[in-house]
Amino acid sequence: MPEKKLDFPRHWIEFPDPEDETNIFRCDLTWLTSRWTCIWGQGCKGIDKDSPDVGCCTYGAHMADKDDEKKTRTFAKQLTPDIWQNYEEGRTNGFMERDDDGDKKTRAFNGACIFHNRGGFEGGDGCALHILALREGKNPVETKPWVCWQLPIRRTFEEQDRGDGTNIDVVVIGEYNRRGWGAGGKDLDWYCSTATEAHIASKAVYQSYEFELITLMGAKAYEILKQHCEAREVTLAAARNTGDRQLLKILAAHPADPKPEPRT
Repeated sequence: MPEKKLDFPRHWIEFPDPEDETNIFRCDLTWLTSRWTCIWGQGCKGIDKDSPDVGCCTYGAHMADKDDEKKTRTFAKQLTPDIWQNYEEGRTNGFMERDDDGDKKTRAFNGACIFHNRGGFEGGDGCALHILALREGKNPVETKPWVCWQLPIRRTFEEQDRGDGTNIDVVVIGEYNRRGWGAGGKDLDWYCSTATEAHIASKAVYQSYEFELITLMGAKAYEILKQHCEAREVTLAAARNTGDRQLLKILAAHPADPKPEPRT
């Protein structure tokens, strides 16, 4: 099935940050209650059609800031040859580089991020930093570059003029679709966030990505978000059961989600 178009109705919610009165959260409930899941190794086509086994790790990970780079370097030093396929290359020639704009990123090596194991590597295919986290009993959020664990959620910031002489920061929690990759996003051979093949989870994104969302928002804000998501799911189910088309239109289910069975 082709990917769904990027522009479609979405159900958003706004609420004040319970821990910072200068912030407002704006959250995409259409995305966060969708049934997306990562299908790497289970049907993922990859952003480069010639390397589907690499998934979205083709170009390496850009560092969010100096702290992100420091964390990545710290955990890279803990990698060993048994869980990092490119250990010798990384130790000898480094695992960081700069892109054409001079920004720091993990090196691309042999068509993938240098931390990406593949080809049936004995220590496990996939991200060596992810494997390290699992081995050490950590969450991969703790060991991987920021962008790697944030996907497919995207946090951005906007400044809003409140009209009374003050401004407030709007923290947007939404879908990391092709546009999140910048101008090159449109050239990816395939991308999962609007692909029906990836919308097959039994849990919603807000549930399966609870740890990531708490890291991005804080525990108190996540609890408020969770309540809104749960209420939406109950309302959406009721609207489907009753065939309330107007309410279904307002709630705006994600177009890549499975279509509910028709009522009999």
